[in-house]
Amino acid sequence: MKLGDMIREYRSEHKYSLREFADICGISFAQVRLMERGLNSQGKPFIPSVKSLKQVAKGMGISLTALLEHCDDMVIEWEADDVAIDPAKQALIDKILIATPEQLKKIQGIIDLVMTA
Repeated sequence: MKLGDMIREYRSEHKYSLREFADICGISFAQVRLMERGLNSQGKPFIPSVKSLKQVAKGMGISLTALLEHCDDMVIEWEADDVAIDPAKQALIDKILIATPEQLKKIQGIIDLVMTA
C-alpha cells in the first residue's frame, strides 16, 4: 500500500478532513496533502522526512515501524537527528572502537553475561 493510500484510508475511516488529520499529527495541511498525492509541487515523487512520518504514525496511533511495514517501498529523507545515538551509548561505542583484541574479548564476555541475565 502506498503512504498516500494509507493516510486517505485512515482519514476516511475516521471521517477526518485533511486539515483535521494534519492538526492531529502536528504537521501542516500542505504536507499531508503532498503525502496523500505522493507528488511534490513540481510533480515529482514526494519524499517525506522521518520526522513527518513519525508524526503521521503517532497521529494514526501506530508506531513508525508499523507505518513503514504497511507502506510499499518508499524513499525517505533522513536527517542527522533521525539517527542520533544517546551520548552515554556513544561513549561506550567510542571505547569499544579503540579497544585491543584482548579487551574486546572481555567486553564481549561482559555483554553476553549482562544480556542473558
